[in-house]
Amino acid sequence: MHAAASQRRLSATQCLAGMAAVAVAYVIFFKLNDWAFSLVKISDHISWVFLPAAIRMLAVMLFGWAGVAGLYLGSLTQLGGLLEVDPARALVIAGISSVPCLVAARLVQRVLRVPGDLAGMTGRQLLVFGVAGGLASSGAHTVYFALEAGDLAPLAGFMPMFVGDTIGTLIVLYVGALVLNRLLPRGE
Repeated sequence: MHAAASQRRLSATQCLAGMAAVAVAYVIFFKLNDWAFSLVKISDHISWVFLPAAIRMLAVMLFGWAGVAGLYLGSLTQLGGLLEVDPARALVIAGISSVPCLVAARLVQRVLRVPGDLAGMTGRQLLVFGVAGGLASSGAHTVYFALEAGDLAPLAGFMPMFVGDTIGTLIVLYVGALVLNRLLPRGE
């Protein structure tokens, strides 16, 4: 059975709660990233460290399309006045900030044969999920902005965006693992 086919089903309440939690977490991590890593920002939306990238992958891994919806809403809130000035562009950018991660997660899940409930994932598998999410997101953003600009100048943003997404994901996963180890110590 394919991993995507065995994906656990969420109730409507779980989907709505997951969507809301993801949107709030994305905004919080975006603000935290702005505060903690302002010195390594390339632009308002490109940084050498981007903590919200971890929320992207965790959201789609845990909540599927409800996670995508939460990311979409969270992304819209971070686009500031763009939604008012150019709503079509804001909607597309929010989509690029959410959907590619689901595609990457499902592909990695299938290739690595990770079960739908994500049980037994290893650190290496989490690393692969993080790198795949970084590639998908930075690749989609770069292609969109290059097409929009009509030239290759936006390609310069690919590397810092990819590195930032990957480092941000690894930081969140590492800190999360440390917290879980402190809260749930293993018996000797």
